[in-house]
Amino acid sequence: MTSSNVVETKQDQDSKKGSCCRLAEKTPARYVLSGLFFLGIISLVTTRNGFSVAVVVMVNSSSTATSVNQSAPYQLCTSSGSGNTSTQTEEGELEWSKSLRGTLLGAYYYGYIITQVVGGVLEQKLGGKVVYGTGMLAIAALNALGPVASKASPWAMFAVRFSMGLVSGVLFPTLYGVLGRWAPPTERTRLLAFCYIGLPVGNAINYPLASFLAAELGWETIFYIPGGFVAAWLVAWLLLAYDSPAKHPRILEEEQKYIEDSIGVKVQQKPRVPWLKVFTSLPAWALIVGQFYSNWAKYFLLTQLPNYMKNVLGFDIKTNGLLSALPFVLEMISMLASSIAADRLIARGKIPKLWIRRGIVITGCCGMVTCGLVLANLSGCNPAVAVALLCLLEAFYALTVAGMRAVHVEFAPRFSGVTFALANTAGTLPGIFAPLLVGFITENDPTLSAWMKIFYIGAAIQGVGGIFTVVFMRTDVQPWARAEGDEEPNIDDKDLVIANEHAGMPMKDEEMPSTKL
Repeated sequence: MTSSNVVETKQDQDSKKGSCCRLAEKTPARYVLSGLFFLGIISLVTTRNGFSVAVVVMVNSSSTATSVNQSAPYQLCTSSGSGNTSTQTEEGELEWSKSLRGTLLGAYYYGYIITQVVGGVLEQKLGGKVVYGTGMLAIAALNALGPVASKASPWAMFAVRFSMGLVSGVLFPTLYGVLGRWAPPTERTRLLAFCYIGLPVGNAINYPLASFLAAELGWETIFYIPGGFVAAWLVAWLLLAYDSPAKHPRILEEEQKYIEDSIGVKVQQKPRVPWLKVFTSLPAWALIVGQFYSNWAKYFLLTQLPNYMKNVLGFDIKTNGLLSALPFVLEMISMLASSIAADRLIARGKIPKLWIRRGIVITGCCGMVTCGLVLANLSGCNPAVAVALLCLLEAFYALTVAGMRAVHVEFAPRFSGVTFALANTAGTLPGIFAPLLVGFITENDPTLSAWMKIFYIGAAIQGVGGIFTVVFMRTDVQPWARAEGDEEPNIDDKDLVIANEHAGMPMKDEEMPSTKL
């Protein structure tokens, strides 16, 4: 047999394995998977977050419990224009007080916090395809019950939102677990960022869409339309998603070898989680605290932005939806740019990877604190400036993806789903406490000074949490995350060198194949 025949045979094998369709041949399987996660997150966001817009028009604000300062309603900025204040007469049919609204907005996160670790464990036992797909289907079905539940009883609505949180709590730990087996070291940040960009894109779609539906078709449609997005996504997920390169029936052998050689087969295995060592690891706690402080800004915006836009800045529901989307558009741009920059800096090898991550975290944290302090002193007295600061706040938050969220698949690649689950458990607490805090403070003091307190509290949380994260965060594989027989890392080597990124990765003398996959 000639060498040319050997080459033809190899090409024929690759072609046969990837012969599903022309698109499958040209698009690497890991990119297809990231695209599915991206679209899935968009569907998830439009399903779960429409309630924060709907509640603005569902509820009759005159039903608020008598406040200590009832004679001083929200002090709208004079620059908002008197035309906007008239829109405050647009009232809904439900009689929910501010504190009750805060409780219902946080109900999703009461359930969400419970199943984070469960999600990481289920992904290891059942596989990400089953867990993620089933979770998305259940969330869409539960959300469709919203209008009936809310009209029956606020506590029926609480049960629906709580159940949605329970189900969706497994999704992001599943994503991390799957990417831990699919993302090569030199592409981790960008692949993770591409998935995460679904969050701001989803919110940028959700707020205008929900506001349009509420104004034109009735607030009930906010709970129905996103279910169609989930159904369409689920078909693609069932056809194209697989738990690992080894299980993918159509992946090109070249791509499979590239992924498995760069990650290491040991990462593909399902090891027992060393829970005690994880809970006593300061680098793990750095990511847990980091998720908490950064998510304070995120969940404040997700749950309170439409409320702030209407009751403080005085915008009507349509303008509210458009302006509420702006911070998430800027978040998308910031997340993508910072992730590409981080990967390029790591690949160049001139700066230790740990300090690249730390530098991004420091920038994001300082930016969030600054925006919070300025908002506290501005407190909405200039709507244009307030909206700009909220946009910047979300842009600085977006740096956390390249700064610390990608670290889960670096410092513990074999347990990335579990460590993220622990971090996201802490990161869910702001989703519970932020709406409760806003409801509690503004219930008896519905003035601009109350919002000043809220922004000051947020800035303090972000400042303290950011310091802890920067000091204790690590990017090298931790001892408890290595498999038996792995070599001890050389502390003199820069941890940014991709070929030595994981002590548990089988090292080869030959150069990793150059590929555009």
